[in-house]
Amino acid sequence: MKKTTLLLVLFTLTIVAMVPAQNLSQKLDTYFKTHLSDNPDQPVANILVYLENEKQDFVYHKGFGQLSVSDDTTVSPNSPFKTASITKLFTATLILQLVEEGKLKLDDLVVELIGDQTFVGFNKLMMLDGKNFGKDIAVRQLLNHTSGLADIFTDTQEEFMGLFFENPQKLWTVQDLFETYYQFDLHNRAHFKPGEGFYYSDMNYFLLGLIIEKYRAMPLAEAFRTYILEPVGMSHTYLEYHEAATNTLAFPSLYLGDIEVNADINTSFDWAGGGLVSTTYDLNLFMKALFGKQLIKQDQLFQAMITDSRDRYGFGMFLYDFDGVRFYGHSGFWGSDVFYNPEAGITMVVSVNQSHLPYKHYEFVNGMYQLVK
Repeated sequence: MKKTTLLLVLFTLTIVAMVPAQNLSQKLDTYFKTHLSDNPDQPVANILVYLENEKQDFVYHKGFGQLSVSDDTTVSPNSPFKTASITKLFTATLILQLVEEGKLKLDDLVVELIGDQTFVGFNKLMMLDGKNFGKDIAVRQLLNHTSGLADIFTDTQEEFMGLFFENPQKLWTVQDLFETYYQFDLHNRAHFKPGEGFYYSDMNYFLLGLIIEKYRAMPLAEAFRTYILEPVGMSHTYLEYHEAATNTLAFPSLYLGDIEVNADINTSFDWAGGGLVSTTYDLNLFMKALFGKQLIKQDQLFQAMITDSRDRYGFGMFLYDFDGVRFYGHSGFWGSDVFYNPEAGITMVVSVNQSHLPYKHYEFVNGMYQLVK
């Protein structure tokens, strides 16, 4: 009798615990389905999401929508997507690993590390008031975007898009990116002297990619795989255009307004600043490995990575607040986000397949947080 009563109590408790989780899953299902959009100018054909609240023992991993506007095949939760600038977290991690190993220092001058890369043009890289400050940039200033370097994507967005659409299938090299930088006269458009401000520029991370390739004596794709992807078990992540795809699932289309990017655009210009393809689950693995000190073991270096330097940015790491709760991570141009709070045990990874959302980005991710917290 006592055994029967105990089993009944345990069964009841299990059912009671399951109901809130089921209700939350249903609310999240509704939330993401309502954020799909058939707006022809800004379609959101698919949303991929991984959410976790460790304290509530809640995991939510789903995909919504279809592969593209014209292909109604349902997406998988493990479908691949372009991470865009989330890649900067990985590039920064590789640099800090080199620092941890004593191969370079945060205050090393970049010109002393890769001055032999003639196409970078350190003798004229960053002109300000008639003086070149390109040789004064240190590694830490690349990591936290305080170098003052101009950016080919933001400072000359119209010029870049015009050049880009002349040959949208072009396979870009890092040398092409620096040639474009000089073509647009961006070396004469520095924002400030190194260390005297904050300006987000992918040029910083292209330089970091060159440092990694030299001091690892291997291509960037191999460095990602050897020092991050394989140790963490990120089997569905790869550097697009630089190695074979490791995810065989169909690639859901993403959109630049009404332009279908996958079909019409080669995005190899992202490289060290945004070239990784991943999944929501793999990015979840990365954040937990990073904060679990598996990738950067020295606490001082790790704290430097996640500490606000200027404008809520550490080393490759944005700092976010949702209702006063601090989250760490990064967002990407193609509609991707990763957010993590180790104290609350909350992970949020999402891909919304549209660079120009038909709704406000912060309201969307904050609404997601309100449900899962």
